[in-house]
Amino acid sequence: MKKLLLLACVIAVIGCSSDTKVTQRAKSNAEMRDLMIGRIDSMETAMRNADLQPDDELMANLLRTYVEFSERYPADVQKTPELLYKAAALARGVELPVKAIKFYDKILTDFPNWEKAPEVAFLNAFTYDEDLKAPDLAKEAYEEVISKYPGDKWAIQAKQRMATIDMSDEELIEFLKKKQTEGAEAN
Repeated sequence: MKKLLLLACVIAVIGCSSDTKVTQRAKSNAEMRDLMIGRIDSMETAMRNADLQPDDELMANLLRTYVEFSERYPADVQKTPELLYKAAALARGVELPVKAIKFYDKILTDFPNWEKAPEVAFLNAFTYDEDLKAPDLAKEAYEEVISKYPGDKWAIQAKQRMATIDMSDEELIEFLKKKQTEGAEAN
């Protein structure tokens, strides 16, 4: 009986100790998340204050922190897709379109119901189109926007881009002039 009582006490102490460690870990995780968000906010403020001339180290650190947050908190459905979206925009801005596409793909795979998913899908296609000059991949991605998000403003944009994607610059200018003339006559 004494052994049974002793065993119960040991289990209770271990259980309480384990609960305390879990609670401490949760607090530590939440504190780390808040610290990372604070760091991101500070770097974004520094970027805005850099008069469109942020230094390369700041941009690299910000990009790295966006990625670190997304890896550390993949289940954060509020912040993670937003930071991946910002990471993609930053990657495009520093001419890393392949990296941007990876971020867009991660958003579309891990957060398919995110409110900006149609925009992300369009930007993915647009990056293939404009940055990588890969019209076949762009067409495939635009078609996906159109089929997944019919009626959405990004699907409409994708349809418009599909209509002009194979045009030369001269053909595109002529097409736009014609559209402008038609619009003026309609008014």
